Amino acid sequence: MIRTSAKEGRTTVLLEGNIGVEDVDPLQKALSTAAGAGTVEADLSGCNSLSSSAIGALIACHNTLRANGGKLRIRGASEDMRRLLRLMGLDRHFEIA
Repeated sequence: MIRTSAKEGRTTVLLEGNIGVEDVDPLQKALSTAAGAGTVEADLSGCNSLSSSAIGALIACHNTLRANGGKLRIRGASEDMRRLLRLMGLDRHFEIA
């Protein structure tokens, strides 16, 4: 499940469960809508896994935000998820908390 909320100039995209290939279109839509906000937080506290396509959608959102002076933050990720994102080198591109 993918939900969004906006508060105080920040948009949060909440990812829950297993985000697979079938969820990439709704994820891309939520992230592209949020990308105009300046700061986007992807909340993974309820996320069990991300497919490579979902990770690609996060990277695309980061690239769009960065080109427009914004940024992407990943928060609430499990230790395993943070480790995976670090192994991929993504911690050099966006904040992972």
